[in-house]
Amino acid sequence: MANQFLEIPDSFWGLFRSKNRQIYIDALLKINEEYQYSNYFLSREICIQALSDHFARQKVTMEQDELEDDFDVLEPLATRVLNWLLRTGWLRKVDDYNTMTVNIVIPDYAAVFVDAFSHLAGEDEDDTQVYIQNIYAILFAFKNDPRANISLLKTALVNTRKLNKILQDMLHNMDKFFGKLLEQRDYGSLLKDHLEGYVEEVVNKKYHILKTSDNFYLYKTDIKSWIASMREDIPWLTRLSGREGTGEILEKLDQLEKGFDDIEHRISNMDKEHSRYVKATVTRMGYLLNQ
Repeated sequence: MANQFLEIPDSFWGLFRSKNRQIYIDALLKINEEYQYSNYFLSREICIQALSDHFARQKVTMEQDELEDDFDVLEPLATRVLNWLLRTGWLRKVDDYNTMTVNIVIPDYAAVFVDAFSHLAGEDEDDTQVYIQNIYAILFAFKNDPRANISLLKTALVNTRKLNKILQDMLHNMDKFFGKLLEQRDYGSLLKDHLEGYVEEVVNKKYHILKTSDNFYLYKTDIKSWIASMREDIPWLTRLSGREGTGEILEKLDQLEKGFDDIEHRISNMDKEHSRYVKATVTRMGYLLNQ
C-alpha cells in the first residue's frame, strides 16, 4: 500500500492548531454522515445545505482562520466552513462532466481521521457487539460452508484482536472516573457526575453490552465449542488440509481460543474496576453527607 502521508498537504494539519477546530470536526462528521447515505457522492449544494441545517440548530461563533481573508469571513457560515475544508485538503472536489456538477469527496487519508473523530465523539459505542457477532458468523461459515478457507479464520482473528483492543481501552479509561470522584466537594455534584458521567458513558453505553442477556458470553459458549469440535473432527480437518494444511488451521484455532481467553480476562478486570468504582462512590457520598 502506498504511503498516504505523502498525499497529505501541509495545510491539512492546520485543523489541529485552529481555534475553530471543533466547528470543522463537527462539519466533517456531518458531511461523513450524509456521505454514507448518498452513495458516497455529495454535490457542493447538498454539502452546504446539510451544514446550514446543522449549524442552524446551534449557536456557532467562528474566528478568522490563518488561511482566510476578509472576503472569506463575509461568506455564509456553511459555505465558509466548506471552503476552508476544501482549501486545506480535508475534502476534495471531483468534477462530474456528465452531469455538470461538482461532487465533494473525503480523501482516503482524511477518512482515517474522520473515523477517529467519530470514535472520540462516541458514535461507535456498539463496536464490541459488532466484532463479537462478526466472529460468530465467520466461524459458523468456516465450520459449515464447504467452500470456506483459512482466510475466514484470519478475518476472525482480526476481529478478535480488535475486540481485545476495545476492551483494553475501556479498561484503561475507567480510571479517569476515580480522578473525577476525588475532585467533587459536594454531594450533588458527585451524584450528577456519577449518573451523567460513569453510568451514562460507561455502564449504559459500554459495560451493559458485555453483561446483558444479548452479550459476549452468549456467543462465547458456541464459539469455544465450535473451536473444540473443529480440532477433533479429523475427517473435516483432512478435507481442508488438502488446501490449507492442518498445522496452520490448528494454529489459527489456538490463536482464536487464546484471544477469547484474553477477552474473558479483560472483562474480569473490568468487573473488578466496576465494583471498585461503585464502592468508592458510595464511600465518597457517605463522607460528603456526613463530613
